[in-house]
Amino acid sequence: MIKVLVYGDSNVWGDNFITKKRIPDDKQWSNILQKELGSNYKILQEGLPGRLAGNDEIEKKYKNGKDSFISIFRTNAPIDYLIISLGTNDLQLKYNKTSKEIINDLLWYKETIDNMFLDKDDKSKYFNNKYPKIIYILPVNFDYKNNASFIFDKNKELERQEIIKYFNDNKINNIYFNDIDLFEDGIHLNYEGHKKIATRILGELNNE
Repeated sequence: MIKVLVYGDSNVWGDNFITKKRIPDDKQWSNILQKELGSNYKILQEGLPGRLAGNDEIEKKYKNGKDSFISIFRTNAPIDYLIISLGTNDLQLKYNKTSKEIINDLLWYKETIDNMFLDKDDKSKYFNNKYPKIIYILPVNFDYKNNASFIFDKNKELERQEIIKYFNDNKINNIYFNDIDLFEDGIHLNYEGHKKIATRILGELNNE
């Protein structure tokens, strides 16, 4: 069985702006992906609303992505694929982070896997001596002009583009969107957006 760990935020969890609840399981992109891939794959969904790539949340520390990652990885290991879907929350105005800081936080996940893989015991126990393929889903477009203008602004959109450019220039495996479908809040994926994410990931896995 091929195991895929998805570590992300509310767009992995399936936040629904309209109902203020979680969208149905079968509408979440990780579960759509599971259905399409079938029983030979196991999608391990680890999404949390508000989760950051970094550790910049002071009041609700459970949202700090780095703090949770190693334990979640080890709990689900060994895996064949690691999908990191983070960075959007780090772009929020309230955290006042630069694109470089967010890039470094995102790269931390790969570096952490690299370091664990170098450990002889970890390599055997948590990896079965096989390095997982890492795929980043970079922050998707958001409506900074209208509905989400209190969270993001034009500069945050520029930073988002800088993050995408860095990953592409450095040939770091990633998926990005500039026109994904969102709920009216201008932040969260709607049902069609979830379908599009699943389709792109499916294409990535089928090309292996």
